[in-house]
Amino acid sequence: MDTSSLAAILMPIALIQFVGWATPGPNHLTIITASVTAGRGAGLRAAMGIATGALVWSLIAVSGIAVVFQLVPPLYFGLRAIGAMYLIYLGINAFRAARRGGVFKLEADTTSPATHEPFRTAFLVMMTNPKAVLFFGSILTAFIPPDGPQWLMVVIAFQIGLVGAVLNAFAALFFSSPPVMRGFQAASYPMSLLVGVLFIGLGMVVAWDVVGDFL
Repeated sequence: MDTSSLAAILMPIALIQFVGWATPGPNHLTIITASVTAGRGAGLRAAMGIATGALVWSLIAVSGIAVVFQLVPPLYFGLRAIGAMYLIYLGINAFRAARRGGVFKLEADTTSPATHEPFRTAFLVMMTNPKAVLFFGSILTAFIPPDGPQWLMVVIAFQIGLVGAVLNAFAALFFSSPPVMRGFQAASYPMSLLVGVLFIGLGMVVAWDVVGDFL
């Protein structure tokens, strides 16, 4: 496979990944919460948690395991249900933090899981994100040549992990910058309510979709 053929495969995947990253969702909310509340280090750990989840999903996709979701729909159903519950759980935590002054004013050991366990929380959000299941289970596999060599699958997986790390690190650096942090902290209470509404809203949308498929 020459360089142009390789680029023709990798570039569309990177572009689609960028579009998915630019779409607001639970991944962004997790990075924002960690970055603004606990600073740059926590934000970067959350970013790496998302990127690690992307790498794991990409390895699942290129290894063909994603087909299992099509063959065994209950697995996909269960994963989405867990994702919905976890998003709602994060939203409830944001509301609880708001009652104590706002998630962006609390100490790292008393606030959202996205703050005191940023990597693990972000990884779980990514692994249970229905958008990730859609991307890696269907959209991504459409760009993977079925007869591609094994080394190409590895390159695709690690490109996704690397691109995810770069994009999410950029988000963490932006939201952990002093002006942005001051803005969030000045409006900690309403911003905490907004984060709670968004997390719970996203969770309810996923839950409604899951119930609709079940019925």
